[in-house]
Amino acid sequence: ILILQNKIDLIKEEQAREQHEQILKFIEGTVAEGAPIIPISAQLKYNIEVVCEYITKKIPIPVRDFTSEPRLIIIRSFDVNKPGSEVEDLRGGVAGGSILRGVLKVGQE
Repeated sequence: ILILQNKIDLIKEEQAREQHEQILKFIEGTVAEGAPIIPISAQLKYNIEVVCEYITKKIPIPVRDFTSEPRLIIIRSFDVNKPGSEVEDLRGGVAGGSILRGVLKVGQE
């Protein structure tokens, strides 16, 4: 677990310190207790290199299974059709998620 304290460019240093303490209290007694808290500004790209370094050095690459039938967990989806579209005018939707195993190929059903 990695906790990002975002938008620190919008507050004073003292407020950022207070928020850091609030985060520590909030995660106390949870699985996130002891996780690093990195203050960042995504907008200004402040400390993004620290996040990237943490991810590449501390989070192991999972073992992947490329030979099994594909299995995808869908996390979110949305419709690209206009409301009230007729069946013959439906264009589809978009699904986002993670491939848990296997490989998906273009044109595969």
